[in-house]
Amino acid sequence: MTESALSLTVDRLDIIELTAKYAFRLDTRQFDSLMELFSDDSPVFDEEGFGLGKFTGKDEIRHHFEADIYGQMENLCHMTVNHVVNEIRGDRASGNCHVFAQGDVRAGGFSRATAYYQDEYVREAGVWKFSSRKVIPLTRPEVGTFEFPAGQNPFDQ
Repeated sequence: MTESALSLTVDRLDIIELTAKYAFRLDTRQFDSLMELFSDDSPVFDEEGFGLGKFTGKDEIRHHFEADIYGQMENLCHMTVNHVVNEIRGDRASGNCHVFAQGDVRAGGFSRATAYYQDEYVREAGVWKFSSRKVIPLTRPEVGTFEFPAGQNPFDQ
């Protein structure tokens, strides 16, 4: 294996581990260390496909997880699989992976969703981070008593 091929393999493994760290830190409410996984340069987290909005910058992203998600959820579990790193171009890369997420809604019931993440990554100071993460639904989610912004569940239509 050439040094270049070895370097690309290490980059791919680092990116796959980034997605695993994301799931673990979000599910265990480690918000400080979760934010370390996002770029310092205006990262984007987009859940518009689920009717939950698009958030730019670590402060907005963190608030979304703390208030919008864990304000209503007691527990969450994300299982991410089928990682594909599409392209690595120097300090930038793109990829996707599937996610199954399930959680207990505080007001009753549970939520369950399948989706995939459409990701853009950037290497900062030698560490791969998310510059953009878009969540794209694959099936109609079960939402229990989860309240959507403005009371609109986009999947009721």
